[in-house]
Amino acid sequence: MHHFLISRLASRTPNLGVFFFTFRSLSVSNTNHHQGGSFTVSTLINSCGLSPEMVLKLCKKLQLKNPDDPNAVVDILRNYGFSQTQLCSLVKKKPSLLFAKPDKTLLPKLKFFSSIGFSTTDIPRILAGNPTILHTSLKNNIIPRYKIIRSLVRSDKEVVSTLKNGPRYFCCYRVMSDSVPNIEVLRQLGLPQGSISLLVTNFPRVVFMKHSRFVKAVETVKEMGFDPLKSNFVLALQVLAKMDKAMWKLKLEVYERWGLSKDICLIAFKKYPQYMMMSENKIMKIMGFLVKDMGFPSEEIVRSPGILNRNLENTLIPRCAVVKILKSRGLIKRDLRIGSFISITEKTFFERYVTRFQKKVPQLLDAYKANNLRRFVLVVYLHIGWSKKILEMLFAIN
Repeated sequence: MHHFLISRLASRTPNLGVFFFTFRSLSVSNTNHHQGGSFTVSTLINSCGLSPEMVLKLCKKLQLKNPDDPNAVVDILRNYGFSQTQLCSLVKKKPSLLFAKPDKTLLPKLKFFSSIGFSTTDIPRILAGNPTILHTSLKNNIIPRYKIIRSLVRSDKEVVSTLKNGPRYFCCYRVMSDSVPNIEVLRQLGLPQGSISLLVTNFPRVVFMKHSRFVKAVETVKEMGFDPLKSNFVLALQVLAKMDKAMWKLKLEVYERWGLSKDICLIAFKKYPQYMMMSENKIMKIMGFLVKDMGFPSEEIVRSPGILNRNLENTLIPRCAVVKILKSRGLIKRDLRIGSFISITEKTFFERYVTRFQKKVPQLLDAYKANNLRRFVLVVYLHIGWSKKILEMLFAIN
């Protein structure tokens, strides 16, 4: 395998003689270090999609330095849960990590992350995506920034959640310069710690944003009448902090196409702020299905705005297919409100609308498996007497 790799590189890499010597020496060193093992630094380097020039550069460094160090680095990372794919990602982004001092610089950082609650699943996922973290000083950067984030939340578990949702902030200067004054603004308003933790752990991007922009978003939320003592305050804040005036106006215009006034949209926003974060495409698809295909009035839909955040294929279409059939058989009220069967849990819906009526309507299980509009139409309209041939002809026309 090594000879094959060398032959492939020969046509692209100058100074092949130096490369060959280095590669051979590296292979011998690695073989001695990993007796009986098939995974070596050399195979890692050559399986990571690095350029021949980079491979040559790394091999030269490995030849000049203690070859045991890079192998020790790989061993430590693997002990902390890194797969070969994750190791390749790490090496490709930061090849110099192979030359870290394993016991002096690398291991203490991994032990620190483990000590505050990162699992061997979390550590590789976060560090492979953000290898710069391993290049920062534990004493001067990682620990001080950990302490700042810890001061914003209630536990190490919440620190872990924060960094899983925003690992790049461990390398970001604004963690120090903006996050503390941002959270202080909320504390001055009397927000409970639970709401603050909700914001920090789930929406770190907002917490670490520029202070002036953060304050402006807070003022807008206050002006809209949100209660600082309720969690919806921070949910509205994270929406408005990410959205400029032009985007807000665009979202209102999209809902206006469905006959919804600005006042109605604002009422819905107070109930469920996240519904304004949906893309224009998703809004149009869901409203189109619920209004045109199911016949629900737009105003009824936004009375329970969380509905608009549900998955069209996995939730809305299957549940609506079941309900439409049950209505056609007179088994449930025809004026059943959409929130009553979309806003409930999967288990509750299945027991209330599928299991309960399955003996009378065996087709319900098939309807519940409808996960696209075509299947929805076929299942529902076949049930009420339309022929499959006619339905197929309609699909062909469209």
